[in-house]
Amino acid sequence: MGANSGSLAVKVRSGAVVNPDGGFDQDIIAEMVEAGLSALSPELDAIALVRNVLGNAGSIGIKVNTIGGPGMSTRVELVNALTAFLKSAGYPVKKQIIWDRHDEELADVGFGVRSRGDGPYCFGTDHVGVGYSQDLVSNGQIGGLLSRILVDYSEVIINVPVLKDHGVAGITGALKNHYGSIHNPNKYHGGNCNPYIADLNALEQIKSRQCLIVMDALKVQFHGGPAYQKRWAADCGMLLFGTDPVAIDTIGYEIIEGLRSRAGLESIKGSRREPIYLNTAAVYGLGTNDTKGIKIKEVTI
Repeated sequence: MGANSGSLAVKVRSGAVVNPDGGFDQDIIAEMVEAGLSALSPELDAIALVRNVLGNAGSIGIKVNTIGGPGMSTRVELVNALTAFLKSAGYPVKKQIIWDRHDEELADVGFGVRSRGDGPYCFGTDHVGVGYSQDLVSNGQIGGLLSRILVDYSEVIINVPVLKDHGVAGITGALKNHYGSIHNPNKYHGGNCNPYIADLNALEQIKSRQCLIVMDALKVQFHGGPAYQKRWAADCGMLLFGTDPVAIDTIGYEIIEGLRSRAGLESIKGSRREPIYLNTAAVYGLGTNDTKGIKIKEVTI
């Protein structure tokens, strides 16, 4: 983790990555991934940065978010670019597992579910023979069972959330993506998901494994989320990179508020959905939500 100091985040933008038909340009996304990783360190190129962050990991879990269906889930094109880059950095595809809660949700958004043969592998916690660990974990006000993909199959985690408005939590990003890592997330939506999201992310099993965040902000749901609502989805053509999930989500929160303002919508804070869990997570030492303490590098492709 020594490749970057403090809470450095990288925004990579492209005005051409979203095609006129609403699809995404795979080649441009690959350029964005390499540029974003390179920008995370002033001393290292993208491959050296990834090796520095992931170390000699024998298995890499790539945690995506697919609950939003085809319209608003982690894009397959982004994950394809990321897995290809990891291979080029010396991490064989058989060491890579793309995962979320359910096989069906992964398949619905275009991921090829497979647990055998050539990697990268891709399957849900509900995949035959996987399931949740039987070791109960607890922290603060949360308690439950964690996905075996997280605790048994992944030495490190790359968190690849999609940036969305959320009707309870305010926003959903890197931190809330781990609601897909525990068996009972339905229990943790009171109080705008506070302190539950922070309590979950403070679990050592998550905190010690999560090495990198690559946030999908190619298309952002800025109102009516987390389900896809075409009317309130904006083509932003952006990816965010960092190692501080609180900082990445704080930047995502600002992006959504900006989109809401331009659309003439009430702010999230004004609608009593302020993501106060970001402050709690910062208090826990999981990262910073102080915008003055976040250094942002901007790259345009």
